[in-house]
Amino acid sequence: MKLTLTIGTLVLLACPASALAQDGTPATAANGPPVAFPQVTTIPTPLQSTSGRFSSLNPSNRSNCGYSGKMIGRVVSARLMMVDVTGGFCHVSEVANALVNVELSNPADAVQMVPGRRVVITATFRQAQESRTSRFNAQYLIAEKAALVAGDPRGAPAPAFMSYMLCQAPELDALAAKLGKDLCVQSTIVANLAATSTGLEAAARTPVEVGPGDSVPGDADAITCRPDARVSDRQLPAVACARGRYWAWYNAKWHDPFLPQAAPP
Repeated sequence: MKLTLTIGTLVLLACPASALAQDGTPATAANGPPVAFPQVTTIPTPLQSTSGRFSSLNPSNRSNCGYSGKMIGRVVSARLMMVDVTGGFCHVSEVANALVNVELSNPADAVQMVPGRRVVITATFRQAQESRTSRFNAQYLIAEKAALVAGDPRGAPAPAFMSYMLCQAPELDALAAKLGKDLCVQSTIVANLAATSTGLEAAARTPVEVGPGDSVPGDADAITCRPDARVSDRQLPAVACARGRYWAWYNAKWHDPFLPQAAPP
C-alpha cells in the first residue's frame, strides 16, 4: 500500500540529551581482563533528540504542540520513527529526517513497528528543548498516546538506515563500571556487540580529545571515543563512542546545523 501524507499529517524535525549516572558500581582497574558484555533483553528508553545526537530520560521545558492527529514516517525502532518534513512544526527547527519518540498507547503495537516500514500513527504531540552546546539546542518531539492506524505491508526488518547516540544502555553497564565512566555509544554499535565489543572496549579505554568542529581523518568503520561531558546527555560526564562516519556526520552538522542527512549507521 502506498502511503500519502495529507496536509496537517506531517511534522517535525531538526537539530539536535540528559539523565542519570549509568552505574554506581565501583570501577576496577582499567587494565584488568576484557569485559564480558551481558545479554540484555530489554531496550533502554531515553528520549532521542530530533537529530539523534542527544538523548534525555526527562527533557525539560516540555510543552504541548497544540496538535493531535496523524503523522507518517519510517520506523527506526519500536519507539522511534523518522519523519521528513519541509516545514517547521511545533517550534522545532526546520530540518528533514527528524526523529520522533513514539509512546504507544497499546504496547502490543510494538510488533508492528518494524524498522524500515512506513507507517501512519495518530497521537498527541509535545516538544521539549534543552540547551546543550554553543551550537545546538537539543530538541525533542514526542508522540504521546500513539496508535498505529496504517502501514506498508509488514516484512522483515530493514538494515539500519541511520543511527543515534544511546546513553546508559544496560548492555554496556559492565564496561562502564570497569572504566569508571558513563558511556554514550552509537546505536548500531550497541546493536551488534558480538562483533563490536572488542573494538569498542579498546576505544573506550583511550578516548581522544577532539572538538566537534575538528576533522578527523581515518577509517570510516573504525570505532573511536571522545570525552563528551554533558553533551550527549546533559547529566552525564560521559565518553561518547561511534564509528568514523558518524563523527564525520557530526562534524558536518556542526558546521551546518540544517544539514538534511540523517546520521549514518
